[in-house]
Amino acid sequence: MLFKNITIDDKEIIEKYTKQNNYFLCEHCFTDIFIWRYNYSTKYCIQDDFLFIKMKTHEDKKEMYLAPIGSGDLKKAIELIIEDSKQRNIPFIMISISEEIKIKIEEIMPEVFDFEENRDNADYIYLAEDLINLKGKKFHSKRNFINRFKQTYENRWIFEDITEDNAHEVFNYQLKWYEENRGIGDNNSLFSETSAIAQALKNFKALELKGGLLRLDGNIIAFTLASRSAYDMFTVQIEKAEHSINGAYQIINNEFAKKNFEGVKYVDREEDLGIEGLRKAKLSYNPVLMGVNYNAVLKKNDF
Repeated sequence: MLFKNITIDDKEIIEKYTKQNNYFLCEHCFTDIFIWRYNYSTKYCIQDDFLFIKMKTHEDKKEMYLAPIGSGDLKKAIELIIEDSKQRNIPFIMISISEEIKIKIEEIMPEVFDFEENRDNADYIYLAEDLINLKGKKFHSKRNFINRFKQTYENRWIFEDITEDNAHEVFNYQLKWYEENRGIGDNNSLFSETSAIAQALKNFKALELKGGLLRLDGNIIAFTLASRSAYDMFTVQIEKAEHSINGAYQIINNEFAKKNFEGVKYVDREEDLGIEGLRKAKLSYNPVLMGVNYNAVLKKNDF
């Protein structure tokens, strides 16, 4: 199989496949594929009316394939990447398998794969109207944070759209955030995220991104980036705010939702990566469902 590097010019052809169905997985969003392509050595191939994507793990550079996306013969498509792995002399690993695709695979290729649920990479899916309106008891604490922020910083804060004109300010804020947080978390992950944000901002218009930032006394204290990943869903790629300012995360989330999420049903806020604090924060917004995904390996190497 001939796998190619991904460029911004590949957006239309890749989205022809990724937007066919909404599997509630951020790995099927072109923006995610594109901005993280250097970090995961991501390549793609179009063959037999299927999109194939191959990448490497960031830590140990282990190669793996995303589940093929297309409308043709799924069994033949999977057999193609199994054969490709043999030719490359690498263990076969298939990732980003939705519940729907898993069921299909088990029907057409019974007893071929061992599946393992990847909980740390499950996407958190919310109703857009919930994030916009924050109605009811379940969002009481969110409303309190927002109200206290507005009272504390009355006439001192402003929300504005990210544009090509202020994108450089956003990236300068990210560089500042990176320097302040080095040594606290995983430096490699922080650097990779900064690289991905640079790619997003550099290609802001071509990716058709939506972005918002929050200023306090003229200074950026939060920003977020998202793209329309399916006909009925936005995916939030990045959300950043000052932890030391109570309500900053809640207000950037809500202001951005009110400005951008009318007209779609779902918002994918991506995974928690097994980070306890991030999991707690994402659960606190009451996801309506989880984008469960599975990894698969062959039961027998001689398939």
